[in-house]
Amino acid sequence: MFLRICGHNEVQRDVGLRFGRTQETVKRKFFEVLNATELLACDYINTPTSEELLRIPERLIMDRKYWPYFSGFVGAMDGVHVCVKVKPELQGMYWNRHDRTSFNIMAICDLNMLFTYVWNGAPGSCHDTAVLNTAQEKDSEFPLPPGDKYYVVDSGYPNKQGFLAPYRSSRNTVFRYHLSQFENGPPPRNMQELFNRWHASLRSVIERTFGVWKKKWRILCEFPRYNMKQFIPAIAATTPMSGVSNHLSNDLRSTESHVMLRLSLRKRNHKQRKRSKSQGNRVSQKGSFEIAVEGMILSWNHIRCRSKA
Repeated sequence: MFLRICGHNEVQRDVGLRFGRTQETVKRKFFEVLNATELLACDYINTPTSEELLRIPERLIMDRKYWPYFSGFVGAMDGVHVCVKVKPELQGMYWNRHDRTSFNIMAICDLNMLFTYVWNGAPGSCHDTAVLNTAQEKDSEFPLPPGDKYYVVDSGYPNKQGFLAPYRSSRNTVFRYHLSQFENGPPPRNMQELFNRWHASLRSVIERTFGVWKKKWRILCEFPRYNMKQFIPAIAATTPMSGVSNHLSNDLRSTESHVMLRLSLRKRNHKQRKRSKSQGNRVSQKGSFEIAVEGMILSWNHIRCRSKA
């Protein structure tokens, strides 16, 4: 029932009819599972320590497009808006630039598309920089990159120690940044646009992570059915589950391919044994035929010798 409500954004009445339960039972069990998954979120979202931030990601070293040019990369950070239902007197605070009420969720992910940090509950009218400053001031466990390490961010964040932003356009010069501008237009014209092109490519991992997160949990991107206090735990509960389910699906896909490979090999071996068996039967049949012919020749010679005698 929890998965039907969060994954398909179904109303509790339809879920009760599907599972043969009353609406009161569906509501009670939904919030019981929601509270339990919210507690599990702390176990699945592992905020990296300062020692872990000093390590170089293996996938970064293996990708020659980014290594060694972004050797200080430890993650990508961005904000995303999630629609929420608020009271009329609070709509001005949560009204965003898309003409709807929402939360501004700031998150950090790694190259494996796993969330490593989430700041939940900021009003939709807050700028990304304001959300970052609030998280650094109020959260003592904010994973600030040490030394020459940094998070890859977009132009909505400041370019300072620990945060690498792209080149911004000015009145006199225009620097392209988004990948669509390079795919549908000419190649980079200068060093700044070349940097922005690969910077945007590396930072796109957080956008793809947000896309997978919202695609799997429709309660986040469709019409909100719960108030603020009820919706904040839903965001916290579904955030780690998207990355876990993604890796589980990859493991299942690899297991399925391994099983299919074994089945194909078994089928091929069976065909080879059947073919060799049929060839052996042909050889044996051929040998018996030759023996029969030789016997007929011997008997014919024996008859000829007797007739001459």
